[in-house]
Amino acid sequence: IGEIHYNEADEGICEIGIKICDFSKQNQGLGKVILSLFINALFKDYGYHKIVLDTNLSNKRSQHVYERLGFKKIRINHNSWKDQLGNWQSSVDYELTKDSFISFL
Repeated sequence: IGEIHYNEADEGICEIGIKICDFSKQNQGLGKVILSLFINALFKDYGYHKIVLDTNLSNKRSQHVYERLGFKKIRINHNSWKDQLGNWQSSVDYELTKDSFISFL
């Protein structure tokens, strides 16, 4: 269906990355459940106190899921990177703390 990875960004803070591979599995509620399992493990089993991520500003679908899980929008980075066609893209940064996490388990 997809891939999720994390790396330690700072003491007690990790950054996650998410990639959807099988778009036919969207709109079934799987993302919220799978992310809830992953995030729960990062907080409870790995001891992180904050999770950060970013996504393309135009990706409203992912922003909706992240915000339902309790992620807070921190900043918008306008024209922060170029895509493979050389077009400027903007991104949005999110963060989630254990206290603001809304689990869908």
